[in-house]
Amino acid sequence: MRSFQASGLIVREYLRVSKDRSERGKSPEQQHNDNVRSIENNGWVMHPDPPYRDNDRSASQFARKDREDFKRLVADLENDTFGAEVLAIWESSRGSRRVGEWVDLVELCAARRVRVWVTTHGRLYDPRNPRDRRSLLEDAVDAEYESAKTSERIKRDVRAAAEDGRPHGKNLYGYQRTYRLGPRGPVLDEILPHLEQAPIVQEAARRILEGDSLYAIAKDFNARGIPPRRPPRKDHRSNLGWTPPAVKQMLTVPAYAGKRQHRGEILADAVWPALIEYESWQKLQSLLSPASRKRTNDWPAVHLLSGIAVCGVCGASTRVSKQNKGSKRKFDQDGNPLPREQYYSYICVGVPGKTGFHVAMKEDHLDKIVTELLFERVERPDSLALMGEAGEGTDEKRRELIDEITGYQRYLDQVREQAAEKLDVSILIDQQARIEPKIKAAQERLEKLSALDPLVLKLIADGSVREAWDNELTLAQKRRVVRAVMRPQIMPVGRGWKGIKGPNAERVVPGWR
Repeated sequence: MRSFQASGLIVREYLRVSKDRSERGKSPEQQHNDNVRSIENNGWVMHPDPPYRDNDRSASQFARKDREDFKRLVADLENDTFGAEVLAIWESSRGSRRVGEWVDLVELCAARRVRVWVTTHGRLYDPRNPRDRRSLLEDAVDAEYESAKTSERIKRDVRAAAEDGRPHGKNLYGYQRTYRLGPRGPVLDEILPHLEQAPIVQEAARRILEGDSLYAIAKDFNARGIPPRRPPRKDHRSNLGWTPPAVKQMLTVPAYAGKRQHRGEILADAVWPALIEYESWQKLQSLLSPASRKRTNDWPAVHLLSGIAVCGVCGASTRVSKQNKGSKRKFDQDGNPLPREQYYSYICVGVPGKTGFHVAMKEDHLDKIVTELLFERVERPDSLALMGEAGEGTDEKRRELIDEITGYQRYLDQVREQAAEKLDVSILIDQQARIEPKIKAAQERLEKLSALDPLVLKLIADGSVREAWDNELTLAQKRRVVRAVMRPQIMPVGRGWKGIKGPNAERVVPGWR
């Protein structure tokens, strides 16, 4: 821990803000300025290192992104490298909106004798003081309650809009919106077919019904220079155009049939006109995804990730290509040319109507990276909570079960330590007999909530994925497991990566499902 020669207490900040489109909240800069003024007024000293800062990060149970700097803050407290006597936050909810997470932070601060300054309260809390501790925990309970209320209100509003057939989110390709001026600003007036885009949607639907292929349609649209339904992202180097998956995805959207969908369920007729008659749209779905068609064709496959790994540039699937190893031809002792050494690579199949591919990676390199990522994912104690969705509201139930199992395991660890100290293994045996059936029951409930491939569930339950992978699973089963858990993307060779030999895991995005 570094020491600083200064009068007063040494303070470090944690700043956080969720996405605030209205810009009515306190940005990290505003929080920092308020904190600095209050710290200076108290005669304290700001730590010279930059604050812990998480921008665009929610702290509620509904958050989808990790808070990297909050984890760093916790790690510094755990490792006793925090380097300050006070943790400053603008308000309690900036720290966390989860009671359990907040309790852990408060306990760490108490253990390290770190006090908590809440700027909006104008008060310095000592977590070792029972009254101060209660005040901090009450704030966490209130913040979690408000977060849950907000989430429920938003869900109700979104579903109500769907049941009324009203739109939600961005404008849909093929339509254009008109607005009128209301008392509080622009108000949506009408949603009308777009003069140029609507005929493209209708043409694609008509051609599929007439027997044309997705590939032929994508190729023709590219040849005619028709802009894609979704414009390329800013980080893309070129306009990749239409692809077969893009055409298919467009034609599976119920909104084009004049229907309002919510969470995969069609709830009402939409307030906008249909571009495709509903009966025709239903027939399209049977043509695009017939029940008789096998979802996969793994039984004749000879490569683990062919057709599973995708290009990280255009999203196209990959094929396996044989490459020559080295440029010099070798000869035998009689001067006859020897067969060239070869290896296999996964290669992007490219975009219809355009030449070339975007990425390639040696087969053995990608197979090794992907299987190791898969092993680490499946072997995690909370793997079931991270994969699959069985229905609305199951995420919270899975998390509760994971916490329950973790609590049981933590308790058994404590009992194991006590048994070792007292040299009495009977204590551990007794508690294991009581607790392990509870762990098993919670794990069974957790499995029922996870809409995962039964083969994946079995591998998780057995806890021997590596052994089964090497000795039991066929190639088709391995492909099935990979497809159920992830959709790996191969990224282009980035700056500083050229010339690197061996597997480069930084080029692979797992694409967890």
